Amino acid sequence: MKKTFLALCSIAILLYACKDEDIIINNESKSTQATEDHIFAEKTFSDIVRVIEEGFLASGVTKSCPSYNLTTSNIFDIDMLIVNFGTINCLHNNKLRRGKIFITYTAKYRDSLAVMTANFENFYVNNNLVEGEIIITNEGRNKSGNMCFTILVNNASIVTENGKINWSSNRKKEWISGTSTYLDITDDKYKITGFSSGIAVNNNSFSVEITDTLNIDLSCLPSCVIKSGHSKISPNGYDDRIINYGDSLCDCNFDIMINGEKHLIVVN
Repeated sequence: MKKTFLALCSIAILLYACKDEDIIINNESKSTQATEDHIFAEKTFSDIVRVIEEGFLASGVTKSCPSYNLTTSNIFDIDMLIVNFGTINCLHNNKLRRGKIFITYTAKYRDSLAVMTANFENFYVNNNLVEGEIIITNEGRNKSGNMCFTILVNNASIVTENGKINWSSNRKKEWISGTSTYLDITDDKYKITGFSSGIAVNNNSFSVEITDTLNIDLSCLPSCVIKSGHSKISPNGYDDRIINYGDSLCDCNFDIMINGEKHLIVVN
């Protein structure tokens, strides 16, 4: 009877470990679930911010997917841009998308002190439902003459086939190159600082701090655009993980350090 009980306990632990942050190998926690979910959410919402910027650049362009509807009749001087991908998936910037993004704004994306607030209606990216709010504030130019933004992602979530990721962030973006080529984003480069938090698909919460500025290079599109930098991710109840975003390569390979041991994550 005792042996049967122990066997059942072992099975229960194994099944629980498949959905929990803690997968033990050689008495050490090796799971990178929260890290993978954070990187995926980070990539998803950064991509959406680019779609929002693109919306202001292309709002006068006639396209079947997406279509752009600009309204300017608000008596409080707050206008709206609707980016509509339709109800059936269409391929845009190498991702399948459907649904709508509603963007209210006080001025255009590149105008100093502009505030843009984005919300979603049945919006899917690669068949993952995206919800939440993004607030982008153009803070003007800093002492170096670079345009700076604050980007808040509030109460956001991504519903994937593996479960739901909850994610929020507060970041500063400094635009260091490419502002003079207005319609060409491929020469744009940014520096990103800030922090974020979330709940992974295994229901374990985590917090993230950018410890070494993330360097963004949009010439890497459609691959991952973070070419270097480090973040510290702290899953609740577990050791910190350090995300190394690479050595100036345009790829989606990330080295994760856990207690001095390196693990490789590839995010599509």
